[in-house]
Amino acid sequence: MRPGLIGAVLGKEMRDLLSNRLLLGAVAFPALIFAAIPTGIVAFIEVNDLDPNQLGQIADYLRMFPDLPPKLAAQGFIVLNFMAYFLLIPAMVPMAIATQSVIGEKQARSLEPQLATPVEVSELIIGKAIASALPAIIATWLVFVLYGLVNGAIADPRLTNLVFSDTWLLAMLTLVPLICLLSVLLGILVSSRVNDARTAQQLGSFIVIPIIAIAIAGFFSGQPTFSLQQVIMGDLVVAVLIGLALVAGNWIFEREQILTRLG
Repeated sequence: MRPGLIGAVLGKEMRDLLSNRLLLGAVAFPALIFAAIPTGIVAFIEVNDLDPNQLGQIADYLRMFPDLPPKLAAQGFIVLNFMAYFLLIPAMVPMAIATQSVIGEKQARSLEPQLATPVEVSELIIGKAIASALPAIIATWLVFVLYGLVNGAIADPRLTNLVFSDTWLLAMLTLVPLICLLSVLLGILVSSRVNDARTAQQLGSFIVIPIIAIAIAGFFSGQPTFSLQQVIMGDLVVAVLIGLALVAGNWIFEREQILTRLG
């Protein structure tokens, strides 16, 4: 595997992506929407008097925050409980970029010159995957920082501390990039077998979302967040899936078959 060729593919993909502002906007918008929902709930709780006797089922979870008053504990629960979306966003959002990187080039007939070069399939896939994953990773990180700071400013700085815990910082730095890479790899591999972007996105989402949903469901176990050990376990599981996707890519992403389909 040659880093120079991977860098060449990456550079080409980034130039194409930066020229498509609409696609870049589609990356950041879902992350902002997901973050705005719990932030709005936190703001609503902040401006209204909270009666712990009217909290219903959430009252049981407030006992997990013994050092916080009931109102702030409810806000803390909301903030942490919605943070699972920060793992779903990198699984769903970059799929559009990943499928477009192959389907768009098929339609524009710009994939053929790349396949005619000495670049290996694995190098082409890795370059495309990194280029597709980077915007979603950066968008998720930026929204995560805003999420912690804004909620802390609305209610109490202790909410910022809950968001920027060691567990979530590790998840942002390791699990989010890994999930992004898994998503785009599957999107690229699916796109190599079909010629329609919407079909590729639907098939890719069908593959990715159940995998990530099962992983997240296993993390929580009745808690508002998950532990450092569970993050590390998630890293290992997704890393293995990435390795399997790369191995499968050499079999699925065959340049002869793609050129035949293009012809």
